Amino acid sequence: MPPTLRTFVLVAGAATLVSVVACQQQTWEQQIEAAVFAHQDGELEAAEEWFRAAEQSASRFDPTDPRLALTLGNLADFYHSQARDDEAEPLYRESLELLERTEGPDSTRFARFAADLALFYTALDRVEEAEPLYRRALEALERMHGPDDDEALVIRTALARFYLQEQRYGEAEPLYRKALALLLDTQQSNPDQLLTVLDNYASLLRATGRNGEAIGFETRANALRAAF
Repeated sequence: MPPTLRTFVLVAGAATLVSVVACQQQTWEQQIEAAVFAHQDGELEAAEEWFRAAEQSASRFDPTDPRLALTLGNLADFYHSQARDDEAEPLYRESLELLERTEGPDSTRFARFAADLALFYTALDRVEEAEPLYRRALEALERMHGPDDDEALVIRTALARFYLQEQRYGEAEPLYRKALALLLDTQQSNPDQLLTVLDNYASLLRATGRNGEAIGFETRANALRAAF
């Protein structure tokens, strides 16, 4: 982060003009880095200013360059973190549309952004918009990298959780079973991820009246916690 960034935020009047000029003089990479650090430091006005400067920089790149989509996605995340969701949504959608146009619907980056938008809609309880995005992201990753891909596993469990919350147990269960089969078959699987899937699948089993089966998965989850 530039050492003068905090000064830009604290000094009013003429310092604002200095800040704008400084933002414009940095490279796109420096602008994004400064925005991230300012956000982490709680300097929200400065973070937004740096993100907007990065957007201006990225808008001058070749139309096939992914950096404008990345900038808009980061700015959307920034607004969402402040519950400025009316401002975040169009940026999420624009970034996804840019990636679909420039990289295609089967790119890894498109799948990641689709999953991010699905999570955004889930947080807003807009389930009809969230579900197709989860499915598009998962299907794209499975086509590109196969069903055992780590990122596909993450999105598969997110979709399973989505169905669990919606009490669509018949759709959630095969996703959880697939995720468990992969996690338990992998020597270096993420224990936090495995624990989450075990807990959620046990909840599904109890919700569908299979308490005996649920106990086995709960026991396994408790043993995993004890090992932490």
